Amino acid sequence: MATYLFAFNPAIWSWPELPQDIRKLARRGHLDRSWSCGRHRNIEPGSRAFFVRVGVEPKGIFGSGVTLTAPESRPHWQAERAAAGATYNRTMLRLERLFALPLVTFDELTEPPFRRFRWGIRSSGTYLPETIADALEDLWEVRVTALAGACTVGRR
Repeated sequence: MATYLFAFNPAIWSWPELPQDIRKLARRGHLDRSWSCGRHRNIEPGSRAFFVRVGVEPKGIFGSGVTLTAPESRPHWQAERAAAGATYNRTMLRLERLFALPLVTFDELTEPPFRRFRWGIRSSGTYLPETIADALEDLWEVRVTALAGACTVGRR
């Protein structure tokens, strides 16, 4: 399965609903959310998706899920660019994990095998090569499992 990165840059948009979205996901087990995929058009439904926080510290991987739809062209989300006729592509994502802060930091992504990839992407929907995607998947599961274990221990 192909894996793609979707960028969140708080310097451009603050995602004011993020705390509410995290709570919704916790209640429902998933969160369906429409997200930009820039000019990328070849993303297939069912592809793996990771969210990367860029632009503002702390940077890193903070969410995961799958794509539900193929990209669709829409008028640009910035009004002045839309007025000029600019468009972008958008896809529906099903987020299965979402956190306020990254579970995998940019510092960790400078270590092998991750350092072969430029994580500070400028456009959502960027393809992640398979070997790097597999390594990220393994690290992500370790982090999510460790966090779940820590939360369980805290409830005792």
